[in-house]
Amino acid sequence: MGAFFILEFRKVIIQNMKKILVCLFLLNILFAQQELRVEGYDHMPLHTKLLWGKSGLFRKLNLAPDNRKDELKLRVRMLQTHQKLALASLGLVAYQSNLGNKMLDGDYSYYEDHKKFSRIAWVTYMTSASLSYFAPPALKYEKKISSMKIHRLLSYVHLTGMMAAPLLGVNIVKSSDYDNAVRLHQNVALVTLGSLTISALLTVLPY
Repeated sequence: MGAFFILEFRKVIIQNMKKILVCLFLLNILFAQQELRVEGYDHMPLHTKLLWGKSGLFRKLNLAPDNRKDELKLRVRMLQTHQKLALASLGLVAYQSNLGNKMLDGDYSYYEDHKKFSRIAWVTYMTSASLSYFAPPALKYEKKISSMKIHRLLSYVHLTGMMAAPLLGVNIVKSSDYDNAVRLHQNVALVTLGSLTISALLTVLPY
């Protein structure tokens, strides 16, 4: 009797195999779409929406991973590398600031070192920033203020500073008002270093 029911069950399965496969396919699509959802999508940063949103650039170019799980794995790898390079950037910018202060005191023997390390610091920083800005979206985004949201806002400050500082450094040589050009370069460098330092400290806060 048991064998009869098993045979009948197998027969029903075989007869309805196409329908079962179609249902499994549709369920797979349904769950895949749910995996792509980001909690708090409306609060996602604008640059992340432009790159990873529902009609984001990476999705249009078919550069995004196939599923949300792989996106999050990629995000973790990118942000871990970003953190390491960001700390290196902070150290290099602090060293640059020290060299600049020595030059202000009249010791121009540090000029070549200042010039060389400014390039290394700039490339390290921009690589770190790119990893952060281009990373896939997080699990969720919230409207409330958090340490990470402040960290993100400060990134616009030190990114602007890192873009402006080299230009202001070149301007010192060309400017007719040497003291004013040096002062402007120094102030931008200090704001950049300060915002980088605060950003680094914010990453260790629990909220």
